[in-house]
Amino acid sequence: MNAQSLTVIRSSTDGRPSVGDLSSGNVLRIQRGRYVMIDRSGPPMTYWEIWALVARARLLVVSDSSSCSPVFVGASSFVARSIPLWEANPDVVIWCASRHGRRSMPAVTMQTVTIPSTFVCSTVKKPCECNIEIVDRLRCESVVEAAVRMACYSERLSGFVAICMALRHESRFVLLSQEESRQRAERVRGKMLECLDLYRNQKECVPYRRAQGLIVAADPGCDNPAEAALLWVLKSVTVFEVVTQFEIIINGRRYFADIAIPGLMIIFEFDGIGKLGKDDAEFARAKRDWIQRENDLRSAGWRIHRVSWRDYEDFNALRAWAIQLLRPHQVAIPEHAEALWALPSAACDGPSRRFHVHAR
Repeated sequence: MNAQSLTVIRSSTDGRPSVGDLSSGNVLRIQRGRYVMIDRSGPPMTYWEIWALVARARLLVVSDSSSCSPVFVGASSFVARSIPLWEANPDVVIWCASRHGRRSMPAVTMQTVTIPSTFVCSTVKKPCECNIEIVDRLRCESVVEAAVRMACYSERLSGFVAICMALRHESRFVLLSQEESRQRAERVRGKMLECLDLYRNQKECVPYRRAQGLIVAADPGCDNPAEAALLWVLKSVTVFEVVTQFEIIINGRRYFADIAIPGLMIIFEFDGIGKLGKDDAEFARAKRDWIQRENDLRSAGWRIHRVSWRDYEDFNALRAWAIQLLRPHQVAIPEHAEALWALPSAACDGPSRRFHVHAR
């Protein structure tokens, strides 16, 4: 992401930004009377980066406008740390000593991109005081506690993706040092399960089994939310072991499969063509390597299936495709796998939560 810093401007004390400042995209109107000035450098921001910047800007404005010194929890703790989630436009979730109702935050326009409105939500589940950290001037609960909160109270897709990204972030996952990375991730997972036990002891209505299943099934090897979402779909349908960043050596060449079922010699990859480079020279070089890789894997007996953003427009269809693909190899979906699944609602996966790629 581009180097950038955000500063909150109050129109009552700092003066109202000019029309030119607002149209340039260097100042954003986040809510009435409060703006955020962006000091950034580097190439033009991508669509995804703009949505992420606005999500962070909203946290700063909520903190600046609040009298209760809020703690940002759940998804907002991830946003503060720039840990990606499934939702590109999540609600701002806070805990305050005094109760606050749910209130809306207006849509934000930056350059030609409009990010839909969202909400500020207050939770009664108090974060652990000893786990509160200061992140970019914001008081946030720890990544572990935020992941457990989402495992309990977010939709399954959102919670699973968040846990995968939390494991990756906290373990400092390195592809070429997977053994050490996964050992660190298991220690983080253990902390999540301990935190979940505390949740369970403090409150009887915690959906313990659902949250435990998501935490146990999550994997630090997912590079991004899209790979984590694909892993979630696959783990919800199969009895076989599913492995991320699976190492395969063919004729002395070393390859890593995004997601593999080694027992069936099946590889699943997210949007492989999109990873081929940013300019013509890089694209040509990467394409040659990609074709070599594809030929090596297929001649060694591996079947490769690719998934793109368009496939995420219909999760029921994507899951049905995975079931059909595995049907010759398994009789039924195991109960623990089925428990991971629930079709995401519009509140998790709708147009106000992320930008969609529609088939032409």
